[in-house]
Amino acid sequence: MIELCRTASSFFADAIRAARTWPDTHEWRQTFLIFAILLLAATLVSKVEYTFNFSAPGGRTGLLAIAAVAIVVPALGEEMVFRVLLAGRRGWWRGTVALAAFVLWHPAQVWLGLPMAQDVFLNPGFLVIVAALGLGCTVAYRTSGSIWPPVAIHWAMVVVWKGTIAPV
Repeated sequence: MIELCRTASSFFADAIRAARTWPDTHEWRQTFLIFAILLLAATLVSKVEYTFNFSAPGGRTGLLAIAAVAIVVPALGEEMVFRVLLAGRRGWWRGTVALAAFVLWHPAQVWLGLPMAQDVFLNPGFLVIVAALGLGCTVAYRTSGSIWPPVAIHWAMVVVWKGTIAPV
């Protein structure tokens, strides 16, 4: 087994280990609890900051397309980068840097090719929600050792946001 010496090969080993580790029932319950807390927090922030307006989903086909794409990007892709690669399993400093990078990544996307997301991705309320999501996903990863709980949380938040909540 490759030891954790922070080389590229050890990052791949971390990613493989995180993908092969399957959470137990307790960890899935914890994942659901983290998701529920994040959903409640996002709803409360949205009420204060007027980040989102609730609306009906764009139809079953549109929601299924969003769900299918969101599992890969952003859920799996961002969680592998920000949780496994940057945050790792230990160290508050790494976790803090990864969380800051995760939050800053969202506004950076506006300048890297998503100008249509400017109204949302630069909104302070949205960035608070992103920070809470990043923290929740870090806790889920570090307590389970598996990438699947943070992927599930991130995916569910995106599907709920894109499927049932429209940006202001």
